[in-house]
Amino acid sequence: MLNLYSPLPSTYPLSFRNCRVKMSSLVVQACAGPLSPLPESRTVLGVGGVVVDILATVDSYPNPDDKIRSTSLKVQGGGNAGNALTCAARLGLNARLISKIADDAQGRGILEELQGDSIDTSFLVVSKDGNSPFTYIIVDNETKTQTCIHTPGFPPMIPDDLSKSNLSAALDGVRLLYSDVRLHETAIVIAQEANRMGIPMLIDAEKKREGLDDLLNLTSGSSLFKHFDPRRIT
Repeated sequence: MLNLYSPLPSTYPLSFRNCRVKMSSLVVQACAGPLSPLPESRTVLGVGGVVVDILATVDSYPNPDDKIRSTSLKVQGGGNAGNALTCAARLGLNARLISKIADDAQGRGILEELQGDSIDTSFLVVSKDGNSPFTYIIVDNETKTQTCIHTPGFPPMIPDDLSKSNLSAALDGVRLLYSDVRLHETAIVIAQEANRMGIPMLIDAEKKREGLDDLLNLTSGSSLFKHFDPRRIT
C-alpha cells in the first residue's frame, strides 16, 4: 500500500514519460501549420512546479470507508512548469527550469525525464532531505472527473535557494520568462530582475494563487493567460 505522506519506494516503477509525450504531441499537432523560422536566440526560462503524478482510474468514485480496486495505475511526470518547458524544448526552444525537488526516488525520476528532453536543469535546486512534490489523482470513469490530492515538496523553495550569481546566469540570454505562479516568492524575485532587464513574462494563471497579483504588476499588457477563469478574481 502506498502511504500518502511517505515517499514512493525506490523500487516503484516510475514510468514518467508517457504523459508528456501525449500532452506535448497534441501541442505539436496543433502547431502543424506553416511556422516562422525560429530566431537564433530562443531561450525560455521557466519557474514553477514539477511533480510526480500517480493516477488511479476507478469505475466510480468511492464512498467513505469503501475499499475498491483501480482499473489502471500510471505514474508519470506532471506540474505546469515541467509540462510547459517540455513542450518548449520539443518545439525547438532552449528551455531552462528553476524549481526544487528532493534527492529521492520521485526527484531522481523527474530530473532524469527533464534531462531526457534536453531541458537545462542546472538551476534546479535539489534538497538532500525532505520529499519531492507528488499528486495522487483519482480518475472517475463514471463521471469523467478527476480528484487531485497534492503533497507539496519539502522543504519548500525560498528566494535564498537561488543565489544572485545563479539568478544572473539563469536569465542570461533569455527571451521569455514563464511562471505558473507556483513557488511565488522565488518567482517574484526572478520576475523583478527579468522586468529590470526588459524580459517579457508569460503567466500560466490556472487559478487565483498567492503571488498572482504581484506577478501581474510586473508584466505588460501583452502577457498571455491560459486556463484562467476571470470569475475567480472576484
